Amino acid sequence: MKILKPIFAASFFIFSSLLFAQDPVKPDSSKTGSEQNQSEIAKSDSSYSDTTRIDLNNAYITIISKSKKDGRSEKKKEKDDKYDLTWWSGVDVGVNGILGRNRDFALGDESAFLEPRLAQSRYIAFNFAEVKARIVKDYVGITTGLTFEIYSFKYGGSNEFVFAGDSLFSSPSGEKNITKNKLRAEYVGIPLLLEINTSDDPDRAFHISAGVIGKVRLGNMYKQKFDIDDDKSKTAIKGDLGLNRWALDATARIGYGYWTVFAQVGILPMFDNDNTGDVYNFATGIAFTI
Repeated sequence: MKILKPIFAASFFIFSSLLFAQDPVKPDSSKTGSEQNQSEIAKSDSSYSDTTRIDLNNAYITIISKSKKDGRSEKKKEKDDKYDLTWWSGVDVGVNGILGRNRDFALGDESAFLEPRLAQSRYIAFNFAEVKARIVKDYVGITTGLTFEIYSFKYGGSNEFVFAGDSLFSSPSGEKNITKNKLRAEYVGIPLLLEINTSDDPDRAFHISAGVIGKVRLGNMYKQKFDIDDDKSKTAIKGDLGLNRWALDATARIGYGYWTVFAQVGILPMFDNDNTGDVYNFATGIAFTI
């Protein structure tokens, strides 16, 4: 009996060890199909920066963290897409002229001397700092920004402008042989435009915008080049020259892709002289989008 007790104790110890022994640590093969799919998504999508697994008794929780940097990239891309379909920033090039009281080319007798040579009168504007507010995605929106405009009105050499106080006149040039006779004005303005695109592809979109441009005159100049008895000379007069300080234009722009044509007409009279009838500036040409 004394011999059987040690044998029985050893047998019981071996049996207990085998019964409660744990499997050796192996690579985790308990992942379900759902967990494996989530892991693959996290690996393939660079916007996911980290994954965390919380093990419970009979379940687990997987937390996948998305990169904040990529979230910002998505917002930046959305903003860039919006301005791909905004057509304000760029350069406008064309001709400018002066219209009469009824917004036509009939200036009337009192203002006929203001009619420039249309083919030689140049207009250029630099448009920048565009801002767009979406109304219907990228199809309809409100656009604003800044513009710097230069109007250049060319005249013949048989007459010249005379500025007397707050009055503007025209008189014969006499013995002067005038080779350049130009009135120039510069404005800075802010547009407010309703813009419509027919497509969200900028290369294939017809786009139309219309609205107003409020402006303030920065400066102006009347410049002449002439000769008298082969003695060449030039003169430039700066100052008020009778032009309105404030201006307001109605404008429309239409184009396809990156080609745009524009037209704009003054709503407020161009001059504030008592002896000058109401006349209005206009400009038309091609806009080069940047």
